[in-house]
Amino acid sequence: MGGSTSGGQWKRWLRGAGELSYWALLWALYPFNLYLSRTQQEAKYPRSVLHISYLVHIPYHTTRLLRRFGIKADYLAIGKSAVWDQCDFRKRPFPLSLFRAWEEFRLLWRVVAKYEIIHLHFIVGLSESGWELPLLKGMGRKMVVHYRGCEIRERNKNMALHPQMNICQQCDYDSICQSRSYEHRRALAKQYGDYFLVSTPDLKEFAPEAEHLPFFAPEIEEQSLPPAGNREKGPFKIVHVTNHPGLEGTDQIRAAVERLKEKGHSIHFLFLQGVPPDRVLREYQDADLAIGKMKMGYYANAQIESMTLGVPTITYVRPEFMTDGLRESGFIFTTLEGLEQTLEFYLTHPEALEKKRKIARASILRLHNNEQLCRRLIDLYASLK
Repeated sequence: MGGSTSGGQWKRWLRGAGELSYWALLWALYPFNLYLSRTQQEAKYPRSVLHISYLVHIPYHTTRLLRRFGIKADYLAIGKSAVWDQCDFRKRPFPLSLFRAWEEFRLLWRVVAKYEIIHLHFIVGLSESGWELPLLKGMGRKMVVHYRGCEIRERNKNMALHPQMNICQQCDYDSICQSRSYEHRRALAKQYGDYFLVSTPDLKEFAPEAEHLPFFAPEIEEQSLPPAGNREKGPFKIVHVTNHPGLEGTDQIRAAVERLKEKGHSIHFLFLQGVPPDRVLREYQDADLAIGKMKMGYYANAQIESMTLGVPTITYVRPEFMTDGLRESGFIFTTLEGLEQTLEFYLTHPEALEKKRKIARASILRLHNNEQLCRRLIDLYASLK
């Protein structure tokens, strides 16, 4: 007991000493930061935006799309990932806080401050403390805050608004919405943000000032798709992709599939978690159906990817978000309670599934038109300047 206690105290002391060294170096660098913020105010790329995010594929592809429209768009990734490694700049995790402070200082002046617009995903910035934000604002840099999920949700509010079913009920995301770190980041976002976006309309319940900017569709050429009607005979393949099964209703989805198997239906249920994006796309290509986002109230990136590959996709959209475009698409809408019945219908009515398959790709590309979305984002950036 004594050894364990003293070991814990030693770790806390090391953490405290690390934080002191971090702030000591930043205070020592303060005169340089102040000088550079005044002398480098005009040292910025024209028509430029820097996206800052965790190391994931969405901001990488977004910046590549923006470049086609003449925007100097780059991506600074924070941290590490086992499934994605492409970015333009990267802030690597350092075990020593002193090195972390120096890396933030270096990246601020070599990279971040050179862009007119800073586009923050998941309320992730260069530093956790946000020490660089007043410097950037003082230089006239504009901040776009892009809420993408649980970083802006409020569990208690969500439970009260949607007590029957909501994404927070079986949270396996460490309840990040209630952490002090995210409370601090949300406060920084509200203080320094110039414009606010949400990736799905349900998030406007927690950020009513934000605009819904839909996801970009993955750029998959039609000739790379498997020929229609040329899928191999075999079990009915259903693909379900998520990194957080508790948020998706994975247990209920799996249970519905198992009940159908017990009835004699031949089903191959493939659950993918924590795998690279290219593996996900490969598995979709010979799928009969995809399922996802059954508890959130709207669909997200994985469902757009499956539809782009011509795979009809089961999801749940709340009635207030339903549109004619969605009704007429390749999506199949149901609830977790109605999932078994919906699956059984398409298992036993292949002609109905084929109708959905024929319109899946074209319908999602209408709903998520990359050119229109790029132009909307560029207009947004221009309005801030």
